[in-house]
Amino acid sequence: MNYADLDWRIRRIIDNLWGPVGTVLIHIIIVIALFRVVTLQKREIITDVQVIIREIETFKDLEDIEEKLDELADIPTVVDAVTPPTVSLDQEPPQVDTITSAGQATDLSEFDVMEAVSPLRFKGLWAGRSASGRKDALGKYSGGLGNRTEYAVKKAIEWLKTHQYDDGSWGPNYRVAMTGLALLTFFAHGETTSSPEYGMAIRKGLKFLLETQKAGVFVGGGPWHDKGQINAYEHAIGTYAISEAYGLTGIPFLKRAMEDAIQIIIDGQHEAGSWDYGYRSGAEANIDVSLSGWHIQALKAGLMAGAENRGLKMALESSMRGLKVRADLGKTGMFKYSSRAENHAPDRTMTGVAVLCMQLVGHALDAEARAGIQVLMGLPCMWTKGPEDLRGTGRWPLYAWYYITQARFHQGGKSWVTWNKQFAPILCNMQNPDGSWCPAPDSSEAGYGPVYCTTLTALMLEVYYRFLPTYKPIETEKVKPIEKETQDDEIVIKFG
Repeated sequence: MNYADLDWRIRRIIDNLWGPVGTVLIHIIIVIALFRVVTLQKREIITDVQVIIREIETFKDLEDIEEKLDELADIPTVVDAVTPPTVSLDQEPPQVDTITSAGQATDLSEFDVMEAVSPLRFKGLWAGRSASGRKDALGKYSGGLGNRTEYAVKKAIEWLKTHQYDDGSWGPNYRVAMTGLALLTFFAHGETTSSPEYGMAIRKGLKFLLETQKAGVFVGGGPWHDKGQINAYEHAIGTYAISEAYGLTGIPFLKRAMEDAIQIIIDGQHEAGSWDYGYRSGAEANIDVSLSGWHIQALKAGLMAGAENRGLKMALESSMRGLKVRADLGKTGMFKYSSRAENHAPDRTMTGVAVLCMQLVGHALDAEARAGIQVLMGLPCMWTKGPEDLRGTGRWPLYAWYYITQARFHQGGKSWVTWNKQFAPILCNMQNPDGSWCPAPDSSEAGYGPVYCTTLTALMLEVYYRFLPTYKPIETEKVKPIEKETQDDEIVIKFG
């Protein structure tokens, strides 16, 4: 056998063996590799299950309401980093003239840089009501009158505390409305159900509203009413108070009461955007700016508090149509009162209502609001009525000033500085020694009693911190000048 033939045979044997042997070797290598991967790698499987149990609070009986309200005192309060202004009722406060003449500067820079953004996008509009927020706001916007106004507010809420009825209400008439106004006065000062001095009064007031709502014509939370009839004014003010209560405290069962009340307002809105005294629709409805003003404030408070009613934002936007149709744009610049009084002259009281509501809903720069604020800029604050009604507010000065004060505060600038120097000293000087206020001379407001006068006046003096000023100043110079003045007619504002 030669070497060539041997070499050929060896190569043939190798070729025949490579197939099966190679396959076996490859599988052995794969098995070893897989074995090493499995043995060397640790796989951790962690199963983390989190169970969240949410307790939904409802109240079926009045006993449930009483039991829950008794528990509110245990809610912890938020401790402020800055103490509020020191107010002592044992000492006579400094005179208003002394503070005014001190020349303390009012920081209005924030008014001049506000963007024209709807306040509906903002959160924390109630932040000024904390102790530190009040101190900061009074320093910025009170024009040096903060110590005096806080003294008056403190006396007012002390008076309210001592004049509450045993059932938790305030009166003597229209007790739902008066209770709502009293609670709003406490809330504006940052007092809640857990406040050491006023928590009990607030809890009793809330209990009265909840009990009255429970006794309404609708099972599960009907409207607030008087003598078996729906009273739209009282329902709106009661809703306003409950909404702020929930927004400030977050007490769960208040949300149900708030949303039930808000739904009645949404369902009762007239197709024109306003509200009727009995929540009627159609041509027979009696809709007016004054009544609409409280409903708009209530809806805005509910929105700020976190109400989830379907159609809430749409109702607020629709309400702007109801206001604008009453505007006397291009003539007096003011707003008319009622849909049933087409010949009724536009007046400044309803103008204040409309302008503030348009500011709250984010329409401060609309032509109707700009024309209205221009009218209000020229209005003085006078406690006594002159021979030609220099007050300019007809027979409802406190009611008018409640809206005008807020509207001019949100506008800021010279309009606010001028008004602040007038209204704050006057209201402080006219306060009774016991902390209450009487109606202005020659007005129609005496019939509603001292609670009505005291709460509206105190709410005005709380304007510095009640809502944060988040509105851009209105450019009044672009509005057509007013061509004529009209005589103020008497406006009948009825809670019943």
